Amino acid sequence: MTFLRPWVFWLLPLYLAIEALLYYKIRSNSFSLPTAGFVGARETWRTQILRRMLLLPILAAVLIVAALSGPQQVETTRETLPSGIDILVALDVSGSMAAEDFQPLNRLEVAKDVLRDFIRGRPSDRIGLTVFAGKSITRCPLTLEHQPLIRTVETLRMGDLPEGTAIGSGIMSGINRLTQQASSSPGDRILLLITDGRSNAGEIHPRDALALAVRQKIKIYSIGVGSNGKVPFPVALPDGKKTYRYETVDIDEDLLREIADRSGGKYFRATDPKSLQLLFEQINTLEASEPRVVETRTIQDRASSFAIPALVLALCYALLTTYIVRLP
Repeated sequence: MTFLRPWVFWLLPLYLAIEALLYYKIRSNSFSLPTAGFVGARETWRTQILRRMLLLPILAAVLIVAALSGPQQVETTRETLPSGIDILVALDVSGSMAAEDFQPLNRLEVAKDVLRDFIRGRPSDRIGLTVFAGKSITRCPLTLEHQPLIRTVETLRMGDLPEGTAIGSGIMSGINRLTQQASSSPGDRILLLITDGRSNAGEIHPRDALALAVRQKIKIYSIGVGSNGKVPFPVALPDGKKTYRYETVDIDEDLLREIADRSGGKYFRATDPKSLQLLFEQINTLEASEPRVVETRTIQDRASSFAIPALVLALCYALLTTYIVRLP
């Protein structure tokens, strides 16, 4: 609550001073109250009402002054406007992402953690999500509503798609979303490709999808996830315990580098959680965007909230002094 004319409140001390003078003047008058002059006389219900109702005009005056001061209810709403950058994340959820070389979590869980931070750091960018294994599906279209997107990221898991690594399908799904939902000019569309393997599935060859991305002027940042050499994969035993088998996961770095170079992006290799986080921070620097937030202020006049109660109090006072207790 704010007041347009707060100086009006200085009228209150003046009014209260006048009321005090009048009150003491009436008290000094011998017939100010019906019981005056009668020591030990018992007050009637009318005199009791009279004593209490003297507060009514004071309260009414306070409310009238508050109404005259211009009370206002100010509400501020903030709206995040698109920055002009559209980002589509194509994330590998194939079985190889279960490798636990990114301790204490596996590759997918670490990628999800870093991706959540990346999304939170770009509030004015439209971001979408496609996942792929043996085939690809879109889990979230381009949106500025990032909380639902983050909740979708948290639900990602392996095993929901056919096994395999369809990099071409993942890129093509991202291209389709970036072109069908286009709202920004060419050059402001980015695809983040995150994978830990070599393309071995899908009907679309990665280079064919790359050619389309180049024609559509979609920049691709490719990230190879995984440490070098043999990596541990969890294996569930019949008794419920867990053991590990060690396998080598082959990342096609030459292809990922070609995809990034030809599209105008950049290739990164993340071998541990810290390096993956730093890579996303570097992408944030390369594709910086300024959050654009518009504030809208709505002002509502609240004078009636004080004037109406003041009118009610004044009416009650008039009725009491006219029909129930007459002032001397």
